[in-house]
Amino acid sequence: MKNVLLIGYYGYGNYGDELMRQSIKEFLIEKNYRVMELLPKEKKKLNEYNRFNPLSIIRAIIKSDVVICGGGGVLQDKTSFKSFMYYYLLFKTALLFGKPLIFFGNSFGPFYNYASRILMKNLLESKKLYIFARDPVSYRYAKNFNKNSFLCTDPGIRKLGSIKVESSKESNKAVIIPRRVKNYVPLLLTLKSQGINEVVYVPFSPQDEVLAKRLSNISIKGLNSRFSNLIIEEISSSKIVVSERFHGALVSAFLGKAFISVNDEKFRRFFNRYSSNKSHFAHDLFDASLKVKELVNPNIYKKMKEDAEEMYEKLEKLLVNL
Repeated sequence: MKNVLLIGYYGYGNYGDELMRQSIKEFLIEKNYRVMELLPKEKKKLNEYNRFNPLSIIRAIIKSDVVICGGGGVLQDKTSFKSFMYYYLLFKTALLFGKPLIFFGNSFGPFYNYASRILMKNLLESKKLYIFARDPVSYRYAKNFNKNSFLCTDPGIRKLGSIKVESSKESNKAVIIPRRVKNYVPLLLTLKSQGINEVVYVPFSPQDEVLAKRLSNISIKGLNSRFSNLIIEEISSSKIVVSERFHGALVSAFLGKAFISVNDEKFRRFFNRYSSNKSHFAHDLFDASLKVKELVNPNIYKKMKEDAEEMYEKLEKLLVNL
């Protein structure tokens, strides 16, 4: 049985990151791989290692047969150069120990620091690196330096397809997925003018919980199945979704809901391969309020599901041959 070390921005309660983590982890377990993980704290559970303890990280890498970075935009310096360096050094360490490294459903950039661009090029040129890019821009960028690059999709889609919730009729309700506190008044007024009589704020991250709980009495208690189902239920029963987070827009698109993604270039890059409709994107909440009338329901569930299935089939074949 091979040991696979799964790495990502995991353990912080962000719905999108935990969705990808669960999707990949369940797949690997189904295929009889032993999954090891780097998490914020060493919880003394089997195959969990402290992501901030260098000795713990090295032990995990040495014990692993393959290292997988499981989705997301961890390789960028927009958040911080320090965050980029953490992942760069982690991945370079794995490669120095001779471990095959797989970027599975990742996006790359933006890189504002010249040093980040040089280091990223160095990382992408590694012969033991295999890249499953999440969007066409990241794919073209990676392909310049690494022939083992494939255009794929978001790894969380596999898990979305398996979540079963009770069917509910679409209501005259809007779901807002916030990113910290902002002025929602223009958007709320537009929604009201469109006959939307209920607005629910659903947090995808613990940092947005205070706002969502105050406005909608919805709170996160860790990513468990109950909360996952709650998210799906709220979005599936809504008429319109306005999301300031990548996976909020992704879930909405997957469920065929009319949605607007606010100020999220990563999602724009991802979604452009599925639809050319520009009404799904807004620069800010005021711009979103102007586009509510233009919204249409996307019909891309089948294509997204097929891409996810093909992505995991490629991963399975790759793991067998490593």
